[in-house]
Amino acid sequence: MKPLKQIVTTIMSLLVIATVAAAQGEITGTVYQTTNVRGGPDTRFEIVGQLSAGDEVIIDGRDAQAKWLHVILPDEEGGWLPVFALVINGDVNDVPVFVEAEATEAAEVGVQVISYGRVNVRSGPDIAYAIVGQLEVNQHAEAIARSNPQNDWLMIQFGEVEGWVAYFTVNVRGDTETLPVLVPDSSGESLIPPSRLVRARFNVRLHNTPEQDTPVTLTVPFDSEVTVIGRTDDSEWLFVGFGEDTGWGAAQLFEIGEDEIATLPIVDATGGVTAAEATPEATAQS
Repeated sequence: MKPLKQIVTTIMSLLVIATVAAAQGEITGTVYQTTNVRGGPDTRFEIVGQLSAGDEVIIDGRDAQAKWLHVILPDEEGGWLPVFALVINGDVNDVPVFVEAEATEAAEVGVQVISYGRVNVRSGPDIAYAIVGQLEVNQHAEAIARSNPQNDWLMIQFGEVEGWVAYFTVNVRGDTETLPVLVPDSSGESLIPPSRLVRARFNVRLHNTPEQDTPVTLTVPFDSEVTVIGRTDDSEWLFVGFGEDTGWGAAQLFEIGEDEIATLPIVDATGGVTAAEATPEATAQS
């Protein structure tokens, strides 16, 4: 457990950020994974800083397409982050557009892959997943996500096909650091940030509400992965998905840190995101 003084300091810092943002007509965001901050709204601009998962920032501007957001860093300097790097608390349309014309062309190009030969496209980032399509020799496709920071697998789109290719099978053009890291959830049906996928420390009983004396819906076996959907206000319980089922489990029974738990949306007893905690990412995950 964190010392009381540290907890109070953290809460006060978040309140200051929220108060300043509200006063200036700005919005706030929470970084969900380690991300480079750049001097402009494009990967061609130099790196001016780095933020870690859980860091809070004030968003005071955006590009015209809202693909990049201008943020105020803790040292009061400014920089740019890609929109997918943040859990946004507010509407990005409420912040002004900062025009950066020279970055427009690269922003539209994004990350492209070109196949060396005929390449299998799979439904997930592993050879165990089913083949959903193929790239022909020298065929181009757009990359939209990666399996981990090492880029072992890239998620691509071409035509009506969406799937994963092994990094070594394609030539990559563009900065893969701009791509979000996504992994299949515990049911294999949806893609989520890896921080939302955690393991059970023990055989964990899931309840239909966040209380020990309520009915048990199922038991998650030791070392199984679950998809974390949300938490209670006091962070003592996690609402998780396991296969096609959902339920509440005590947070201490899962391999997840306090800082990671704090970035999760607060949900009610039925698993619904509360109005005060609803964010674009939280909505997408529900």
